[in-house]
Amino acid sequence: MRHFRPPASSRDPRWGKAREALLVIGAVAAEDSDYAKQQNGVGFSKSDSTKGHALARLSVVSVLSSNATFQEVTKFAGRYRRQASRISQGTLL
Repeated sequence: MRHFRPPASSRDPRWGKAREALLVIGAVAAEDSDYAKQQNGVGFSKSDSTKGHALARLSVVSVLSSNATFQEVTKFAGRYRRQASRISQGTLL
């Protein structure tokens, strides 16, 4: 009899934090379609825009493949957590 084993990435204790960080970055990237060309208070800052969009395209598995990438993604998400919170509240109202 075969037993189901979840993928190694979902057994990683950092998986939840990486997923949450990518959701934050993805929410902000979705609002930053102009790559900070307009000063509208939405999206990434001009200096973070290119990097933010690149990080938003990563998968949880790729974030967990390197500790340096995991640290970078979680730190970057921390910078934009409040903005992502405002974005998600706006869609709920």
